[in-house]
Amino acid sequence: MDVGFLLVPLLAVASGFIAWVGNAVGRRVGKNRLSLFGLRPRTTAQIVTVVTGVFINLVTVGAVLAFSREARVALFELRQTLDGLEERAELLRAEIRALEQGDIALLRGQEVARGLLDGRRSAEEVRQAFFQLRQEAVEFATAQGAGRDPSGNVIVPDPPGLSWDAIERIVRQRQREVVVRLVSTKNVLAGSSVPVTVQVVNNDRVFRRGQVLAEAVLQPAPREAVRQALLSLAASAVRAAEGKILSAPGQRVAGPPFVILDLDSARRATDRVERSASPVRVRAVALQDAYTVGPLLVGFEAR
Repeated sequence: MDVGFLLVPLLAVASGFIAWVGNAVGRRVGKNRLSLFGLRPRTTAQIVTVVTGVFINLVTVGAVLAFSREARVALFELRQTLDGLEERAELLRAEIRALEQGDIALLRGQEVARGLLDGRRSAEEVRQAFFQLRQEAVEFATAQGAGRDPSGNVIVPDPPGLSWDAIERIVRQRQREVVVRLVSTKNVLAGSSVPVTVQVVNNDRVFRRGQVLAEAVLQPAPREAVRQALLSLAASAVRAAEGKILSAPGQRVAGPPFVILDLDSARRATDRVERSASPVRVRAVALQDAYTVGPLLVGFEAR
């Protein structure tokens, strides 16, 4: 529920109450001919009225500022906010121009490097492994056309408060093998440094060797039709891996899972279905244990 629906009636009631109190005080001052600081009673009553109006305004503004972050921003931070928006808009326009000219080195959400780190290792071993991973990220980013910042860094933590040491502690706390991914957080222009965030994911076994990922009964048909049917079966296997297998190295993290099709088994299954005199049950199976890091090797069994 919007806070305004509660704030407006409450302010109306509070303002009315304050006005009533101010009026009562003013009347009492005028009736009893009271005086403040030696002023005339009439002047004192006018001061009470003015103070009441000021108090109503202060209560109204204070309540709005207390309950509405947008109001606080508009009153105290509007100029900084507008300047920030204009700066971001200019950066976005520069990225669009660069993209049109083909000068983007890395895309937002693109994986810069990945590695397997074992949290059961010593702190020094984890530190060395993570350092090596960052070196690989630097080499990959440089090969894509990225440059260095004024401090000489090719990759920089994003947000700025992100600490490499903190990532190492997270890895050690997991006490297991994890996948560590360095991911670009923005479109990076050629010659610019790469802001990266770090993702730490448990490297679980998600598919066992021989596990059926998809299956279908295929009718004998010309070879091209059988191939299309197998491709459809492979697409079902890929969907089964979504959310379980990471995207391929160097690709965007939101991309499809890292799946490799075994062409030899696909060729054998195609031959079997094409030459069969009756329907053939074909299964897409994992040819080996598959872990989160990928890849998932998919083969076909025709029975």
